[in-house]
Amino acid sequence: YSFPARVVPVLVVVLPPLVLLGGAIVAGSGRAIGVSVVLTTVLTAVAAQVGRSGKRLEPGLWQEWGGSPTLRRLRYHGAADAGVIRRLHQRIEAVLGDPMPTAAEEQANPAAADARYEEATRRLIGLTRDRKQFRLLFAENVNYGMRRNLLGLRWTGMAVAAVTVIVAIVVMLAGSGKFAHRTAQYGPALGVAVIELLFWALIVSRNWVRVPAEAYGDRLIEAVDLLGPAAPSDTETPRSE
Repeated sequence: YSFPARVVPVLVVVLPPLVLLGGAIVAGSGRAIGVSVVLTTVLTAVAAQVGRSGKRLEPGLWQEWGGSPTLRRLRYHGAADAGVIRRLHQRIEAVLGDPMPTAAEEQANPAAADARYEEATRRLIGLTRDRKQFRLLFAENVNYGMRRNLLGLRWTGMAVAAVTVIVAIVVMLAGSGKFAHRTAQYGPALGVAVIELLFWALIVSRNWVRVPAEAYGDRLIEAVDLLGPAAPSDTETPRSE
């Protein structure tokens, strides 16, 4: 989980200055290498510090979506068919051994019902740690964690890409040697930085994060049938980080 969900977003952020550093090394310019090393080191340190900042976005995202994906799948409120929710609750009760809120209880006290749904969700997550048995659930959790952390790094990534664009243009125009050589050395960094600017601006968004989040909710509900009434009790609740 850690590499794709936490490390990859940071690598995406620092990729443009890393390519710029490669061009400076190829050029053999001491000044360019020095600037690139400092730039890459500073930006990597900054990105690493905020690499998990996407976790802090979750409360806002869930409020915007009307609750976490799993929570919304457990509620009677908003469901197209109350019978589907009732049968789902029965299956969860068979797994966890505790009663789920009834439709009347949820209507009478939605906040208390949500608290019980969230507790049930945490326990279900604790029972689905086996990556082999629940590989689709794990895959969607990784996808969600990566996209969420990329969203948390969005403005940092845009800033890093923009700085790399400026530095690449400056060294291409003001560096020593033939312009064609400088273009060959620093052009790749400029191209990567421009592509990343487009990526951060046009692709990374709250809706982009929601896709795997909703898929994770579906997979967790599906996992209830795999758990069965004989599932062992959970001892710890894992969290996406």
